[in-house]
Amino acid sequence: MGAQARRRRAASLAALALCLAAGPAVAQIAPDNAPTDAASLPHTARELVDRYFAWRGAMALEQLQTIHERLFVDGPGGRHPGDLWMDRDGRLRRETVSGGARHVEVAGPEGAWTRDGDGPAQDSPGAAERARRYARLVFGDALKGREGASAELAGTADVEDHTWQVVRVGFGDADAYEALIDPRSGVLCCFRITEAGVTRTELFGDWRLVAGVRMPFAQLTRAGADVSVTVGAVELNAPLTEALFQRPPAAGG
Repeated sequence: MGAQARRRRAASLAALALCLAAGPAVAQIAPDNAPTDAASLPHTARELVDRYFAWRGAMALEQLQTIHERLFVDGPGGRHPGDLWMDRDGRLRRETVSGGARHVEVAGPEGAWTRDGDGPAQDSPGAAERARRYARLVFGDALKGREGASAELAGTADVEDHTWQVVRVGFGDADAYEALIDPRSGVLCCFRITEAGVTRTELFGDWRLVAGVRMPFAQLTRAGADVSVTVGAVELNAPLTEALFQRPPAAGG
């Protein structure tokens, strides 16, 4: 079997694992009197989002301020360890290690940059606003129409042999951020994000309770080449030091 075929098979297995991981969660949390008729299903975005918040752990999700994940990334280039830090304000730091070299991506209100190994930091135009919007989606503010976002029901979508209701979030431009949610249980399937005309789908699975919040420990991103993430540990609401987001000085500076 060639390398490309092995990657396709691994991606398919990862997608299947995500689907199977989501299944028990539905059965585990659905009450005995879960709505089964169309009249009992959400008729507004707010009703659907409230059901999603209840499934995630509404009070804990509302109080969530920071996320730190230790993870492994599997993609066309192999498996690499990494870390992700993000907060509710949209600050984000993502780093992975490959071949002994560290790749860092940082975005926040002060700007955005990337750095490979000991090389100079390179500007990332537009990444700060993308990170801000993504944080609004992850922490749930955008789904409730906060922070300059609008949210509305946008029909249904079939993903992984299941029909989900779609909440579409907008920020006043052509980009779209969609959350696909089970209308009965509130389970989140995935985000479908279109930025600058390019769409990616982020599927989530292996949900576990962490400090009262249901968090995904598996993710598969479909955007050209499939990339899967396996989370080993999650830390919530730990203070994030400013050093994580500070741009390194230029050589000779």
